[in-house]
Amino acid sequence: MKLVDYAQSRDNNFNLIRIIAALSVLVSHSFVLATGNPNAVPLRASIGMTLGTFAVDAFFIVSGFLVTASLVNRQNIIDFVWARVLRIYPALLVMVLLTVFALGPYFTSEALSAYLVDHKTYQYLTKCSTLISGVT
Repeated sequence: MKLVDYAQSRDNNFNLIRIIAALSVLVSHSFVLATGNPNAVPLRASIGMTLGTFAVDAFFIVSGFLVTASLVNRQNIIDFVWARVLRIYPALLVMVLLTVFALGPYFTSEALSAYLVDHKTYQYLTKCSTLISGVT
């Protein structure tokens, strides 16, 4: 049996790999949060990498595999790009709006009225929503 045979079905263990990777990142970060010492993370001293580093690499590998499978399974490049847009932008827009209009007013040191009329607020909103020319 080939890898492609497993990848076509839902029985491919990608969700398990992603859950293990996510938990590995949490475990890796927990040492720094608990001790305040970035060198306290296991494996860093012995091999120069952390469990979180391996987990992020696993995320990139799995994501690359899944995105490539999505590209191969689409009728054309337009369908693929549209599927990527629909996957990324709704959550991105919700988070940017929450950041600008909920977290921003809470954490700013300016008056709310000054924050809401500042052009930098809307410049940030535009850049982060469109991902054009950076996010800051």
